[in-house]
Amino acid sequence: MKVKKPNVYKFERMNDDYPLYARLLAKHIYKIPELPDFNSDTGIFIMSDFGGEHNGADYSTYAFLILSADKRFVFEQHVKALREKYSLDEPFKELNYKDLRYGPIKRALSEYLELVDKYIHGALVTVSIDRNIETVFGLNKHVSHKQIVEQLSNQGFNGWKGKDAEKLFRILHPLCMFVSILGHSGQKTLWLCDNDAINEDGRLRSFDDTQKIYGNVLKMYCDYEFDIIGFAKPFKNDPLTSDLLSVTDFAAGTIQDILQSHIKQNDYLGNDTKIKLVKWMAKESGFLSKINLFITKKEDGDWGCGIVELDTKI
Repeated sequence: MKVKKPNVYKFERMNDDYPLYARLLAKHIYKIPELPDFNSDTGIFIMSDFGGEHNGADYSTYAFLILSADKRFVFEQHVKALREKYSLDEPFKELNYKDLRYGPIKRALSEYLELVDKYIHGALVTVSIDRNIETVFGLNKHVSHKQIVEQLSNQGFNGWKGKDAEKLFRILHPLCMFVSILGHSGQKTLWLCDNDAINEDGRLRSFDDTQKIYGNVLKMYCDYEFDIIGFAKPFKNDPLTSDLLSVTDFAAGTIQDILQSHIKQNDYLGNDTKIKLVKWMAKESGFLSKINLFITKKEDGDWGCGIVELDTKI
């Protein structure tokens, strides 16, 4: 069984009509030497978490875990035992970044991260965007948002605000780029996206609209057809999906804090638990590829794009 494959993928359809945002990301995606090999898998799960929307944040961070659905069962068995060991089910408690001080989560973290590295076959991707960049789809936020909303309306998708539409496409472009690279014809996919402004039901738009837009963007990058393109919100108090979603929550929070420290030109001063997460993000795994991309606004106003370099010796 092949676990990883050489990355020889090129986005053949990409041209100057594609957003500069996507073209910048593509240049660095091409440089990734290896990616998970899902050729023998019938299904792919996608988990996501988004951060950096609070006051004081310098980066918005979008995290995705794209994993083999076929091979997830061993992880689920081990993490179920971990939950029992640390009493995380009564009451049910999500493993998340904001609750790292909670005793059972703090005590379970090292073992949980070991299980993630050992038993999840997939790619953990974060894309962080400097909040000084108001829009990644043009030079002026108001003009770009108006254009995005008009384009959605022309396609029959009404009720979108510019801010939510911007976020939706910031998420969909990198997500669809990686899904197109990792997937193959006939596979079944399911994206579990947390409750968010991008998938809420409104007076003029619905959760189904988001799924259809997702499918449309995927066609921009995919030259094959998936059997199923599933899209759902997390299942309430379900440890099997919750503990997979936690991977993206930890990744988004950790990268957010690291970039925040860099912007402030300070050494990373996280506590022991947070430093443990940084070391985990920096550690190579035989099964889980960890990819952290960022886009920043340079002093001359241009955008810079690169890979977040993490040090295991922090």
